[in-house]
Amino acid sequence: MNNNLLAWLLATGLDEQRAQIYLAALSRGEATAYELAVDLKLGRTAIYDNLRVLAERGYITSILQGKRKIFIPTHPKELYKKVEHQKEQLKDLLPDFLAIYAAKNKKPFVQIHSGPFSAREVYEDILATTKKEYVYFSPPQLTLQTVDPKWMESWVKRRVSKGLKCRSLRIKSKSIDIPAVFVQEQEYLRQIKYLPEYVDLQSSIYVYENNIGVISTSKENAAFIIFSPDLAFSLKQLFEFLWGISSKSIE
Repeated sequence: MNNNLLAWLLATGLDEQRAQIYLAALSRGEATAYELAVDLKLGRTAIYDNLRVLAERGYITSILQGKRKIFIPTHPKELYKKVEHQKEQLKDLLPDFLAIYAAKNKKPFVQIHSGPFSAREVYEDILATTKKEYVYFSPPQLTLQTVDPKWMESWVKRRVSKGLKCRSLRIKSKSIDIPAVFVQEQEYLRQIKYLPEYVDLQSSIYVYENNIGVISTSKENAAFIIFSPDLAFSLKQLFEFLWGISSKSIE
């Protein structure tokens, strides 16, 4: 028996006996409970109980051929689709799970994302978590280095459709040749101020609810989501201070 296949099935939540039954059924294509019991040296009660659980979890189906009940394993491609669907469901529900966790646990925690789409995790978390407004420090050209501009335009439109406002502190010397969707204010529920010219940033920092999202440069190719009410509060206060002394005009 392929140990890698067995290990993967165990990782999906099956116990070893049920994983072995699924693989035995897969090797036969279809089989009766008696045939599977003989293959694995299991008793009648054990094989039927396990087949019932496998059927409930979608690993096996059964059909009647005359008086015989035949068990058919779920095709591996269908199993793959099932897992992918579960992953998508979990991705959609993850903010709700984290909200429950955060409500019961006051300890900070960090999510680390890496790879070409790591920045998107922060932006999706902003949409899922923010209630009214978020604030951020970010040179716009850094955003365009870490996410596809077309994807970002679509994200901005989704933000606006949800009525989420934002305030942005930007770098004067780096706020040139930026598409209108990233600089227009009223239409995109955005306010912009500019930090002094001697200030520079190598990452984008977003503060929303009790979260901080940090997106590094494209060179580092990483993003972080930090849950910390105290840190979020402190960074928000720093933002408000800088907002108060920053200029409205880029000139």
